Amino acid sequence: MATTTAQSITKTEMMSSTDISSATTVETVLNFYAPPDDGSAPYNVVATQERNYRQDARIVGIHDLRGYETLPVLDKNGFAFDLNAPPFTYADFFEKDGTQKTDFIKKEYYPRVQEAVKRHTGGSNVVIFDHTVRLPNSARTPVSRVHIDQSLRASAERVKLHGGDDPGFVNQYVSGQKRFEIVNYWKPLAKVTRDPLAVADARTINPASLVGVQHRYPNRTGETVGVKYDAGQQFYFLSGMDVTDAMLIKCADNQTNVPAKQIPHSAFALPEQTGPGRVSIEVRTLVFFD
Repeated sequence: MATTTAQSITKTEMMSSTDISSATTVETVLNFYAPPDDGSAPYNVVATQERNYRQDARIVGIHDLRGYETLPVLDKNGFAFDLNAPPFTYADFFEKDGTQKTDFIKKEYYPRVQEAVKRHTGGSNVVIFDHTVRLPNSARTPVSRVHIDQSLRASAERVKLHGGDDPGFVNQYVSGQKRFEIVNYWKPLAKVTRDPLAVADARTINPASLVGVQHRYPNRTGETVGVKYDAGQQFYFLSGMDVTDAMLIKCADNQTNVPAKQIPHSAFALPEQTGPGRVSIEVRTLVFFD
């Protein structure tokens, strides 16, 4: 795997630029979607991680936005950085025996995530519907496959599931009368030295590259999105993310006139990466606008 950067740009030049595509790149492999061999509908099973579709491994250049941190905009690029994230660490969220402090996370971390998502989106109400902590040597390791957490259809189902008991409120958003988004708030619980998270720039995503994938729970079937490789796609990450850095990723937006609606993302291997496995938490939020 190549380990050289594709460009040589000084820090001063980086900071004076307003074009994030000028950032230096690292070459690595991303795993894209390839359809099932038998032509059947693609699916994955949540409980067992079984899936019937294939992977298409491609070498790509991923732009490092260190020095450009403040430039990405959620509604334009589909992602943004929170450089003042709540500084919780692994030790805050886990007992010494490795038991997750779920109640603590919900009581102490969730409100801070809601505040941050409101601040970055301008939404009037933020509802958290789940979170995932990713750990090395666990059942929930970083996902090294380019994907989107929810399809637009599945995002409307999330509104029905988590929007509350008032049908009038829910219908305003499901019908498109009012705007909602799904935003993933992703944060490391220790400094990232391997398997960072890459995100695509919304402006480079061809809708034809996005494929709905059945996401089978024991009691219902949702839908995620597989992403086919396209040479026009551009991917980004922020090197050296630490516990006060977070990334907001837009997974869905029900407004037709917003450029950034669904943002592919994936963990990836840094060239010659070392250090312990990545530890991170992602909180999935529904954002409602008045």
